Amino acid sequence: MYEKLFSLASIAMLLWLLLILLPTWRVTRFLTNIAIFPMYLAALYAIGIITAIVGSGFGFVQDFGSAEGVIRLLSKPDFALLVWLHLLCFDQAIGHYVYRDNMEHRYVSIPMQSVLLFLILMFGPLGLLCYLVLRKVRKRKKLRLYN
Repeated sequence: MYEKLFSLASIAMLLWLLLILLPTWRVTRFLTNIAIFPMYLAALYAIGIITAIVGSGFGFVQDFGSAEGVIRLLSKPDFALLVWLHLLCFDQAIGHYVYRDNMEHRYVSIPMQSVLLFLILMFGPLGLLCYLVLRKVRKRKKLRLYN
């Protein structure tokens, strides 16, 4: 079942392509405004995690407290796919946040936004960190101009 959820999640790559390659296209803007892809991934994850909890209970939570426990959990194929869905969902949500925030405020240029979104797609938190640092720098420069 988790492999099926994984396959269903691959459609979300379409939005990443739109965000990175066609950020100003009205279809891209529409899809981000309704947030359909993050909600879709969240629904897939919810199905997976609810299935895991119903099937095995909350016992897996005890493994979160140690490196060995997390490694043990991730060595289980079904759980590893579930964690992958979790990552896809959060990366997509962060990508949405960066896209919408930058399209509204233009902290970075559109080409730079595309680079940052690619970083978020590939390296999640690193891309977010880069965006937040650039946004902070840009905000400071704007403040200096007005003071």
